Amino acid sequence: MIAKNKEIADFLKSKALTGTRIRKQVLALLWGNDVAMTQKELEKQLPQHTDRVTLYRTLKMFTEKAILHKIILDGETQKYKIAGQFRKNDHPHFYCSKCKKIICMPQLDVDFSALPDGFRFSSARVVVEGICNHCNAKNND
Repeated sequence: MIAKNKEIADFLKSKALTGTRIRKQVLALLWGNDVAMTQKELEKQLPQHTDRVTLYRTLKMFTEKAILHKIILDGETQKYKIAGQFRKNDHPHFYCSKCKKIICMPQLDVDFSALPDGFRFSSARVVVEGICNHCNAKNND
């Protein structure tokens, strides 16, 4: 845990951000491979005295600075995930309906050049739903 705390502090410093308690706590919860959480899920994991507005502002700022992806699963459910090497959110994501993991899928190409004349691309939200390889392997055992 100490190594992760140092890693998170160094990461925030590299982004020219101060390492506030809430920023460190949010990143600690999302740190790791394929972890994505809603604001409510984060609230449940954070200490009781955490202010919702501060959490909202932290998530918004992390999204604007491309530290987090905001992935919209349906009209109401938004999950946040460490952006990692894929800074932009204009690539597809895979959502496993069994384990609820969200995985970046930049290898799936979405051709934005095929838009009709006069149309201009600004952002995309593509979520592919199904069962990931780990859950699929468990079903085949």
